[in-house]
Amino acid sequence: MRKIWEFDPVYKFARHYVDFTTRTCFRSVTIEGKENLPTDGVVILAPNHCAAMMDPMLVLVTEKGPVAFGARSDIFAQPAVAKILRWLRIVPIARERNGLHEVAKNFEVFDEIVECLDHQVPFCLYSEGTHRAERGMLPVKKGIFRIARMALDKLGKKVYVAPMGIDYEYFFRGQGRVALRFGQPIDIGAYFQEHSDEVEAAIYRGLCRELQTRDLALIGCLDERRHDRKLLRALGAMISLPLFALCAAGSLLIWLPHLIILSQMEDKAWSHTVRFVLHFLFPVLWPFHIPFERLLNFYRNLIEDCK
Repeated sequence: MRKIWEFDPVYKFARHYVDFTTRTCFRSVTIEGKENLPTDGVVILAPNHCAAMMDPMLVLVTEKGPVAFGARSDIFAQPAVAKILRWLRIVPIARERNGLHEVAKNFEVFDEIVECLDHQVPFCLYSEGTHRAERGMLPVKKGIFRIARMALDKLGKKVYVAPMGIDYEYFFRGQGRVALRFGQPIDIGAYFQEHSDEVEAAIYRGLCRELQTRDLALIGCLDERRHDRKLLRALGAMISLPLFALCAAGSLLIWLPHLIILSQMEDKAWSHTVRFVLHFLFPVLWPFHIPFERLLNFYRNLIEDCK
């Protein structure tokens, strides 16, 4: 079985289309603070998690090369799905709720993650353990720091956990802005040395609080756009209605399935992911769907401003 860090020409070729598809789902994708990522050691990326599989797609946009990911182990239950996920460089990580037998398998996975880092392939883990379509963060779990400590002990290299903020303008609408921000990394070796007088459990609790604080500082920072000139915008809305109708008809195979699929899902945080999949499948409809969603946002914002 191919290691998650090994070169795969098909994966490399597919990434161009995947990254471009990701960008088509948003009005703009900006990357900030990339210079904060250290180059003198190995890096574990630690973003906030609020939009299901769309979050990993955006992490990929920030890197030209491969990025490996950890995901909850229960989604690997079906062999065919597990095979696809592994090709995507995603490995299963069991949580305590999965039982001790499953958690014991983590050690083998952790060894492969350390090997991945040793080959200079960044590893990304969502430290909250779950996603939530809200600004803010749930408590950080210590698993990411256990992996970092294992890498520190085995590799003899500097190990950094790099906070990353994924900041969406809209959680459920398409064609909004998104900003990807990298903060100052946590040097794991230095942190353990500075807190060597504390018990291990206290060190991990401190690391979890530190990561949460740094991640929170990177989200909720999108500047608010002021919408004035209501009469002029209302005139523009009337004039654009024929174009909107044309784009709505032309992109029917994207927006209608999106509505139907989401109506059957309790977790609406999958909104961006479903949109991405439909964009991926129907690129020929992008010229219709992108202006359709941008005009829809224009109308919504106008209505909200007039209330």
